[in-house]
Amino acid sequence: MNTITGMQMCWVAREVYGVADPRWLRFRGWLQTEAPRWLHDLYAAHGEEFAGWIHDKPAAKAVVRFLMDRAVEPCPPSE
Repeated sequence: MNTITGMQMCWVAREVYGVADPRWLRFRGWLQTEAPRWLHDLYAAHGEEFAGWIHDKPAAKAVVRFLMDRAVEPCPPSE
């Protein structure tokens, strides 16, 4: 049974960071509280399949990791 709460929804983050890396938890927090609704809904609907697809694609994982890192980084102060 698939749920979209807690650990069950962070398939892609766990795939790109690894379960032992706490960055997947940081992304999960961002996804649940700050991400645009459309992204949250897209992740909930297709994240599990996408995580399976990128499993053996290191280049795709690197791109997704880069985007996830940028999403959760604090914005630099404007001058």
